[in-house]
Amino acid sequence: MEGFVMKKSYFISSSNKDIKDDYELSKKLGDGAYGNVYLGTHKTTRQTCAIKQIPKSRIRNQARLETEIQVMKNADHPNIVKLYDVYEDARSIYLIMECCSGGELFNHIISKKRLSEKEAARLFKQALGSIRYLHSNDIVHRDLKPENLLLGDESEEALLKLCDFGLAKMLTNETESMMTKAGTPFYIAPEILKGQGYGKSCDLWSLGVILYILLSGYPPFYAKSEAGILEKVRNGNYNFSRPEWTNITDEAKDLISKLLVVDPQERLETEQAIEHPWLASYELLPTTPLELSVESLKEFRDGNRLRRAVLLCIASQCSDDEISNLRDAFIKMDTNGDGTLTINELREGLSQTGMAGEVESIMKSMDVDGNGSVDYSEFLAATLDKNIYLQEERLYSAFKKFDRDGSGKISASELREVLGAQEIEQNNEFWEELITEADVNGDGEIDFNEFLNIMTSKKVNKLTNLS
Repeated sequence: MEGFVMKKSYFISSSNKDIKDDYELSKKLGDGAYGNVYLGTHKTTRQTCAIKQIPKSRIRNQARLETEIQVMKNADHPNIVKLYDVYEDARSIYLIMECCSGGELFNHIISKKRLSEKEAARLFKQALGSIRYLHSNDIVHRDLKPENLLLGDESEEALLKLCDFGLAKMLTNETESMMTKAGTPFYIAPEILKGQGYGKSCDLWSLGVILYILLSGYPPFYAKSEAGILEKVRNGNYNFSRPEWTNITDEAKDLISKLLVVDPQERLETEQAIEHPWLASYELLPTTPLELSVESLKEFRDGNRLRRAVLLCIASQCSDDEISNLRDAFIKMDTNGDGTLTINELREGLSQTGMAGEVESIMKSMDVDGNGSVDYSEFLAATLDKNIYLQEERLYSAFKKFDRDGSGKISASELREVLGAQEIEQNNEFWEELITEADVNGDGEIDFNEFLNIMTSKKVNKLTNLS
């Protein structure tokens, strides 16, 4: 695998096909300034999704849309909404995303009026974790608010998912300063309003506002006019004087006070906020037992390069409910909450499987993008249950990701097209070698039957009902 890099973003394709060839669109889930969101169903896998339709006539800033798509393609975290595919026709661009049936955090707050400290801490830590992950990758969200945080489902333990990266900024370096006035009045940081340059810390201010609202049910900076709101924001003028705060702990107020600091240099950073005593006082990890399939891990490690690529493709496209146990295992193993697994975190997790002694070989096989740690989708690919990845419809859908021209066979040039965005350029012989690993009949291409053999290691009759 040396020199061969695979990333989950490689499998998020941009297609000029008619979206209705692959997806059924049904009820409208929501609308916004730039388009509508519909409930969708993949015609082959029957997986539900959310489809954001963006009419080209409404696109005012093409660069921002391209940034939004790029951020979502590369983001790989349990608390960030997945992007599955991008479609484009003459009139619209469609973002195919995971469906979060629990709706906006904003509506959740309205229905409950305000949350208990434990529930607020659970949700806040997840939002904070997603921002820590973005910041570690030099991405700033710039529009954090309860409307852009979705609940994965309608359960009491639903995961929070960060979405809407339309104002996100990808920095060229860690200290780059931004000047654009971006954000929403209630949540915008004071340094943005001053127009003197700002950095990642603007997201921490917005998180402080969100935590204040979670615990009280109302915003810290309120006035009858937008100008009045912004004036209070500039001065950091808020308090805990209303009755709702009477029974809120001093630790919770302390965390808010250390986030809503006008001077961004004095404001907490994500690592400091995650370690705050208020969050540490609650058990916020999933309560499910840590269960990993030794068989899946060994098969992933011992499998050939193409098999690992297919598993990464499938894992990146799975819905949250399909991999909830693996998602929870990843969150438990990620003890520092940075959204990736180090070798020590992996060793500790594998100690319960009896494979801790093989951690280095497991780590090497799982780290398919070669960045020295195990990302979320890499973990899912290596631990995915056969009941998921051997579903005929899912395998056929994965096959079509590689069969770019729809010929029914995968060529070396198509493998290069899907997997070829390498830091180290591979020559033609490399891609032909990948084909040879699976090419049973020796015709220089991989048909669907041979594709199935990669995943099952046994002969399987061709499917006739999935075209």
